[in-house]
Amino acid sequence: MFFPSSSSTALEYDATSETYASNDYTQNSTANAISLKEFADALPPILCRLKMQERKSFQDRVQLESKRGTNEDPVTQLFSRLNLNEPVLKEYALADPLKNYTRNLVATDNETFSLLLLCWNPRKESPIHDHPCDGCWVRVCQGKIEETRYKINEEMDSLDVTSVETYEETREVSYINDYIGYHKVGNPSTTTPAVTLHLYCPPYEKCKIWPDPNRASRSNDVCMCNYSEYGTLVNVTNLL
Repeated sequence: MFFPSSSSTALEYDATSETYASNDYTQNSTANAISLKEFADALPPILCRLKMQERKSFQDRVQLESKRGTNEDPVTQLFSRLNLNEPVLKEYALADPLKNYTRNLVATDNETFSLLLLCWNPRKESPIHDHPCDGCWVRVCQGKIEETRYKINEEMDSLDVTSVETYEETREVSYINDYIGYHKVGNPSTTTPAVTLHLYCPPYEKCKIWPDPNRASRSNDVCMCNYSEYGTLVNVTNLL
């Protein structure tokens, strides 16, 4: 189900420089781009079908999990087609200069997925965190973000860095789940805000964060708090 937004002050961004990658499902053309509503309507049936396939056998589950987040993944394929030039997305991009970043709910069916716009202030980042779901897909709408990934080193009781990647305004989709590792995301720019679109399947209300990468055994459970929902501000006191 898609939820229309209401009018509100929004963080302006320009995605006119967006470029498109090509794979089996997506041609190098804006003609294959889909709207936010089309995406929100098409995604739940795809997710339900994948769940049914996973239940057929252990081999089917392993095969599907190996493709998740790749160009062979139907969710990644659909997410890469989402048109980030849509004016309606600007109405959801609500920023707050007093926060590291804001979480703005765009769409959800409260069962299979949630879609959020995150607005990042310059030089701000998230804590290291997990994803208690099938994973997180991310695209950059404005600016650039830096993602640092970690794996737990049980012997040293630490979270060791496995990769540091920078993503910009392209059709590229970043994907992570807990099998791949944990991560933190931030805006490396000293002057320019960043906006990212995050897809979580299925939605979740709590996750773990690690305040200190040198103490992997000491994580905190935190609730996910949205700054806005469907373009309307909500009362929040905490923010992951």
